[in-house]
Amino acid sequence: MRGPFQNLTGLTELIAEDITGIPQDKLSGMGKMMHATSENLFKLLDNLLEWARMQQGAISFEPVKTDLFRLVSQNIDLIGTRGKQKGIEIINEAGQNRTVKADADMLNTVLRNLLSNAVKFTRQGGKVIVMATEAENNMIEVSVTDNGIGMPEALSEKLFNVAEKVGRTGTDGEQGTGLGLLLCKEFVEKHGGRIRVESEKEKGSTFYFTIPAA
Repeated sequence: MRGPFQNLTGLTELIAEDITGIPQDKLSGMGKMMHATSENLFKLLDNLLEWARMQQGAISFEPVKTDLFRLVSQNIDLIGTRGKQKGIEIINEAGQNRTVKADADMLNTVLRNLLSNAVKFTRQGGKVIVMATEAENNMIEVSVTDNGIGMPEALSEKLFNVAEKVGRTGTDGEQGTGLGLLLCKEFVEKHGGRIRVESEKEKGSTFYFTIPAA
């Protein structure tokens, strides 16, 4: 968390020293940077708290019949503001009336992290699509696809390994640590599912995870 905090402290120090001497356009740009930094810090802190609770066994696991389409829509709305800022279209093709047996809080965390990453690594005017299909063993496979910057195979192989440092910078300078994906893996596997990624540099990425059908 040091990096984002240092950025935020530096920006606020500049403003505190001489706000009247900063041109309006520069002040506006600094405000946007501060907002993006604080937003990133909040997401990081949220993931850290979830991760710590998971490691301590303090998170309850209560899978119930859940409307997948509705959950996807809710998480698209949460990510929507950032998507609009980058002109990114986010489409829900999960299929109405499709239900899964899942812990809603855990599934929300998975969807929120995957959607946030898709927006982060997609350029202005890009597209993100969420789909869901039936899979083997009474599972539903959910996919989050973007047409962003993608990644080399060497990096994609490290994403779900806790021993690897895989933080990357987004297309708009957004910072990341990779912790959100580790949390996704924990929560998906808690449901008896699997998570994987297919990606090609400069062509985009698709994250897949499976979850029990209701």
